Amino acid sequence: MPGKPISNHGADQSLARKHNSSLILDLLRLEGPLSRAALAGKIGLTRSTVSRIVKELSTDKLVREVKLSLGRKGRPGMLLELDPRGGSAIGLEIGVNFLSILLTDFTANVLWRERVALSDDASRETYLLRAEELLQKAAGLAVERCLRLMGIGVGVWGLVDYAAGVIRFAPNLKWRDIPLKEKWQDEFQVPVYLENDANASALGEYYFGAGRKVENFLYLSMDIGVGGGIISNGKLFHGAKGYAGEIGHMTIDPAGAQCNCGRTGCLETLVGRKVILQKYRERTGEGEALALEEVIQRGRSGDEIAQAVFEEAAEVLGQGIGNLVNIFNPQRIILGWSLGQAYDLLLPNLRESIKRNSLADPLQGLDIVPFTNGADVCLLGCVALVLDEIIRERINV
Repeated sequence: MPGKPISNHGADQSLARKHNSSLILDLLRLEGPLSRAALAGKIGLTRSTVSRIVKELSTDKLVREVKLSLGRKGRPGMLLELDPRGGSAIGLEIGVNFLSILLTDFTANVLWRERVALSDDASRETYLLRAEELLQKAAGLAVERCLRLMGIGVGVWGLVDYAAGVIRFAPNLKWRDIPLKEKWQDEFQVPVYLENDANASALGEYYFGAGRKVENFLYLSMDIGVGGGIISNGKLFHGAKGYAGEIGHMTIDPAGAQCNCGRTGCLETLVGRKVILQKYRERTGEGEALALEEVIQRGRSGDEIAQAVFEEAAEVLGQGIGNLVNIFNPQRIILGWSLGQAYDLLLPNLRESIKRNSLADPLQGLDIVPFTNGADVCLLGCVALVLDEIIRERINV
């Protein structure tokens, strides 16, 4: 949530104005549209100060008036919201066998999107070349629409040093130590924010989805691996260097299968997409072409083998989540991507498994919900990385 205002007394006026501008922008993003009086009351500024700041923000096309409303005493006032013309942001997801990109305006309205499939044996150079082509296209479209490009957010399926902007280890891509932030900032001359895909997805759900107005939650996703993002007190929890949230590499079975990370018995070796498909194929004799989405649909249609596979996955997943509940005491668990798609098949056993594997007090009030942003969840989080920095960079000065 927005922080506290800075008084003009005893502080540099320019610093105070920038800080309080950020508070107003952040509040409009989270709760807008709002009146000037409402902004003043929520932030703790005078109405005249808010009006002065809003005038400056309107001049910069960051805030606009939208409609007339009546105040408490029946006096008319204009409601304010973020102005889509304030700029644009690019979100790029680097996944296994694909690239996905979108361009948005300042309010995260999607203006353009594209997805490119890549072969299983595509080289790192191929990934980066195609990514740069997509980024150039998006930047050109921003220019055509007369929208200032504010930055590029990138979500990667791997371990990311957030501060340095380096992909340290992407096990499923077999990449190590790729300094994407520096490379692309030099090339595109805008800020670049590099993030783990699950962290970006958690941020996307916080601002635009099932995590909106929820200050403490865990986001879990499952595809080739299992990822996680942690929102703590309304902020993405990075840990010391940005590596927090690697939930899929929690050890569940020390004597289990080897993971792509090089260790054994990680959570994602027990509940990943490949594991679920393998179990189902072994029990049914189905061929390699079978997709997880088909298994999910069969489970919904009464296929007992599919239902049993998801029940087993829920049992193991609940062990991992139970530990996380004890550590972080979240308000909500958001199941993303394949987990969210199979929500109804997982939920009954998942609830029971979490209950068995967590303490009673941290469990109280916890709810479990599916994600809401579909295939765009990571991309919207990448856009949020850009907008978050633009809006909130001066809040905690």
